[in-house]
Amino acid sequence: MQMLKADAEREAIRRWYLLPEFERQTCEDCEAYAARLVHDLEFYTVTSRQRLIGAWLMREMFRAKEREKAELLGLEEALAAQAAQAA
Repeated sequence: MQMLKADAEREAIRRWYLLPEFERQTCEDCEAYAARLVHDLEFYTVTSRQRLIGAWLMREMFRAKEREKAELLGLEEALAAQAAQAA
């Protein structure tokens, strides 16, 4: 059954997060998983479905890494503020 592209993107990302974290660390992980998903997610696109799925997963991986960095920076700032208050 063919799905809408937006639905396929959500499903690809949902399945991506079901993988263990160590399997979703690199661009190669994204490409390999996209190759597996291309057979399960049928949607219309004028480009390669596998490349598009891989791009969605890479974008999501980079976004997750940016969120992780932001959280770490926020934690460091909070610790610095606590240290300044204690001094």
